[in-house]
This record gives sequence, structure tokens and C-alpha cells, in this order.
Amino acid sequence: MESILNVDDYAPGRYARTHVLQQAGFNVQEASTGREALELASACSPPVVLLDVNLPDMSGFEVCRLLRKDPRTVSSTIVHISASNTQAHHQVAGLDGGADSYLVEPIEPSVLVATVKAFLRARAAEDALRRSNEELEQFSYRVAHDLTEPLRTIVSHTQLLEAVLSAQTDQRVAESMHFVVDAAKRMSLFIDGLLGYSRLSHEGSHPAVVDCDAMLAVALADLDSAIQESGAVVTHDPLPKIVGFAGFAQVFQNLIGNAIKYAREGVRPEIHVSARSENDAWVFSVRDNGIGIEPKYKDYVFQAFHRLHGREIPGSGIGLATCRKIVESLGGSIWVESQPGAGSTFYFRLPEVSELRVARSAVDSSGSR
Repeated sequence: MESILNVDDYAPGRYARTHVLQQAGFNVQEASTGREALELASACSPPVVLLDVNLPDMSGFEVCRLLRKDPRTVSSTIVHISASNTQAHHQVAGLDGGADSYLVEPIEPSVLVATVKAFLRARAAEDALRRSNEELEQFSYRVAHDLTEPLRTIVSHTQLLEAVLSAQTDQRVAESMHFVVDAAKRMSLFIDGLLGYSRLSHEGSHPAVVDCDAMLAVALADLDSAIQESGAVVTHDPLPKIVGFAGFAQVFQNLIGNAIKYAREGVRPEIHVSARSENDAWVFSVRDNGIGIEPKYKDYVFQAFHRLHGREIPGSGIGLATCRKIVESLGGSIWVESQPGAGSTFYFRLPEVSELRVARSAVDSSGSR
């Protein structure tokens, strides 16, 4: 039995809708206020939420916005229902605010049931596609993981042979061994990138409120050698808390690491990280003074295995794709603005942490001690 959350402060209407859905075989939970709806939805992650626009404590539009910001309900199908807010601009506001549909009462019982079934069919198709993608990602993770050890063996034993036979072999043999080691190292770099990209889905992570200042510190610690060798200067403004996971530090690490890698020759890398609040979201920026990117490649660089440079700059072509995967998994988006020779600024937008989400996270963490 699929679970439906029926939210309406008008008891007779709520009862009638629940009765119709139960008769059709659905398991229905009820809420009469926005706060109650948010608590129930967070607890059970219902596939479909039927949400009245007019509630006593907050509007249905606000409830919808908060549901879309909570990772546990971000994928729920939300259907606004109203008997009074029936004009076109009401429906546009509801749909633009994150709802999947907007129904105007009175609603024929058969139409209500058919609508819910249609959304559940669409959800089932999405779930099947997601499972297929997960299986493919697990396969790539397994392949990358299993190739790592034999590749290390090839590199180490070829280097050992090179050391042992260096005084006895001619120049052609020495060059061949060097090519083997070089190719194996490049393959190892690629496999490490693929393994990290696949691990995001293979291992999974539970969203929680994380401090981006702390995430940046982790990234800078991992990049310490590259920063010291390049003489890079990395500065940042105070950064906010977001709904994320420990692996989010990889976004900062990849973007800053790229800024160091693609510095202009003879120019010390200067990188600045900042964030600003904008329309219920945080917009982060990572600005550098590197070689820049031609505008026609601004989407290309986020695709996995696509690189703009050859072997002269090492890399796997997976770093920016990993950033995009992490950001999008948190309901955000990422893009770049750049001009050749004038540096690049990578932006990513993430939902703000709602007060409700922060409070619940604090309660959860205190209760787990």
C-alpha cells in the first residue's frame, strides 16, 4: 500500500478525501497544520503529499518550499489543492514554488484517484531508472576498485626491473620501460578519479548540517603539498552551514586543486572562496587568476572524462564531474564564468538550511550521544 499524506485544516474535506483514497487501497496519513505536515513528512517520506494551500499556521506554499529543502522529502510528489485560491497566478505560484501539480476543488473522486495513480506510475519509472543508474555506478566502482591493485603491481615491478637492469639494457629497452611506467601512472590517476566518482553513489551518505568553514579546512589540509609547491595563496570569507555530508569537502578540494593546476605560467595562484545569501539559497564562488576557460567550453568541462588539455597537465577529467554530482545530489547547481587568460570563477548554489532542519538536526545529534 502506497502512503499518501493528506494535509487540510478543513476536517470534513480532509475526511472525505482520506475516505476516497483508502477505498482505492492507499494508506493515508492526515495533518491539519503546516507544522504537523512537515513533521509527518520528515518521519515517513510519503511518495505523494496532497497539500491544501490555506493552512492555519503557514501557507501551503511555504510548506511546499520547506519540503523541497529537506533531503528526506525533496523527491516527494506534492499536489496543491484549493477551493479558494483558484486563479491562474495562484496556480503559477504553487508550481513555481516546487509543487508538481495544482488541483482546484471540487475534485471528482475518480479524478483524484487517477491523478494519484498517475504520479505513482511516474515515480515508479523514476525509481527503476535510478536503480539502473545505481547498478551501473556500482559496476564502475567494482571495476575501478579491482583494477587498482594489479595496476600498482605493474608499476612497482616495472620500476624494479628498470632499476635492476638499468646498467645492462640499451637505451631502447630503458625508454620502453619508462613508457610502461608513465602509461600505468596515467591509468592509475584515471582509475583513482573514477573510483572517487563512483564511490559517491556506492557508499552513500546521510545528509546532515555541516559547517563549510570546516569542510574548507579539510580540503586545504589535503592540498597542503600542492599549495606549498605552487606558492598559492588561498583566502576565504566566513562560510555558512548547509545540508550536506562529510564528502562535501571534495567540492572545495577539486575546485581549489584545479585552480592551482591551471595557473598561468610564472604567476602565483591566488584563490578566493566566498558565499552569499540569495533567494533562500547560498551561492558559493571559488575565484582564481589562472589560465581561464573559453566560454564555449563552460558546460563541457563538467562532463566526466572530458578534458581541455593533453598530457602536459595531469588529470583524469573526473574532478569537475564529481563536483557537479555532489552539488546536484544536494539539490543545487554548479556553473563557471571565465575568460581565457583572465581566470575563472566557479559558482555553486545550494539550498539554505531552514530553521526547522537545523532544529531537528540538533535534536537528532543530542539524542544519539
